[in-house]
Amino acid sequence: MTVRSRIPLLLLLFMLMATGVSAQSVESLRDQIRKAEEEIRITNELLSKTQNNKKLTQSELKLIQNRIKNRKKVIAGLEAQIRLADRDISAKSATIGGLRQQLDVLRKDYAAMIYNAYKNYKLNNFLVFLFASEDFNDATKRIAYMRRYNAMRERKAAEIDSVTRVLNGQIAELDNQKNELSQNKASKDKEVTALSADESKQQRVYANLRSQESKLSREIKAKQQQIQKAQQQIARIIAEESRKSTSTVRSAAEQQQITALSGRFDQNKGKLPYPVSGGVIVDSYGVHAHPTQKGLTINNKGVNIAAGKGAAVRSVFEGEVTRIFFFQGLKNSVMVRHGNYLTVYSNLESVTVKTGDKIKLNQQVGTLSSGDDADDCYVHFEIWRETENLNPQAWFAR
Repeated sequence: MTVRSRIPLLLLLFMLMATGVSAQSVESLRDQIRKAEEEIRITNELLSKTQNNKKLTQSELKLIQNRIKNRKKVIAGLEAQIRLADRDISAKSATIGGLRQQLDVLRKDYAAMIYNAYKNYKLNNFLVFLFASEDFNDATKRIAYMRRYNAMRERKAAEIDSVTRVLNGQIAELDNQKNELSQNKASKDKEVTALSADESKQQRVYANLRSQESKLSREIKAKQQQIQKAQQQIARIIAEESRKSTSTVRSAAEQQQITALSGRFDQNKGKLPYPVSGGVIVDSYGVHAHPTQKGLTINNKGVNIAAGKGAAVRSVFEGEVTRIFFFQGLKNSVMVRHGNYLTVYSNLESVTVKTGDKIKLNQQVGTLSSGDDADDCYVHFEIWRETENLNPQAWFAR
């Protein structure tokens, strides 16, 4: 095979490798955008339930902030897709240019071969060439040569067809990528406009809050102190529960069950469902600024997930209810043991299980508030490995 005939294959191989990498990157970005758009959809549903109630400014602000965060994710994903598309279009255009040059060379070579064959046919050169053989063996070699010549011409024609198909396919993909690029740019412009509207709305809500700043600040700080105290009491109960579990004498079979359940829970890191459907995280895990109150720092031992009024709160994994308790600031709480792991569901208006119950994945353990104050419509959720506090956001399905 000549160097010329290798070029299209090398170009095709390079093109397929580059396309594969881009396809993986684009699919990852699309997945990121889909998740952010789904959270925006859920946030919009929650906002629609709060917008007519003037008491809900704190909850509304948190939801708007969540929507702004996810709109920024969508915009970042679209911008990354646009950069990838620009790069791929440039690379594909270069590939198409190379293929066109190669096709021109192949066509010229083939045209020369056809012309020579026609000229030889008109002049009977092939017959003269054949009859000029010295003997039978020489004639056989000349016939084989003519066959190779004809086969080479057929291969050249097939190569032209192959390169033409690849070229047409590349042109079609290029057109698709240009269309997708145009759509992504239009989507980005739409999201930027929506983001600007959200940021303006956020400022209006901030202004409303500032008009009540002194009163709200006292209420929020008092509430936050209650929550921090409740979290400390939950940590104390967790420590008691851990000591109780450690000191309990168990049979080999019971210990084996605990180990197996712990292993299954551990294997589900990054796969657990939210404890409430149709909810969004409005207060994240760890030490951070209060989402609506400037200057106030909170240390969240779990996450707060906003949901609709009276929403059902469900277990994220199979286990056993070991404690049910009530604290000011976080209302009713249900503690569920999953082997060496513990999950805590707090801020429940009512509880639908009792201590000692064996529960399944997605089994209801309680409900959120059904009152008019949406600032109260969230579940506070914690995960512990005995006395080690874990970040629930690392355990939820991504």
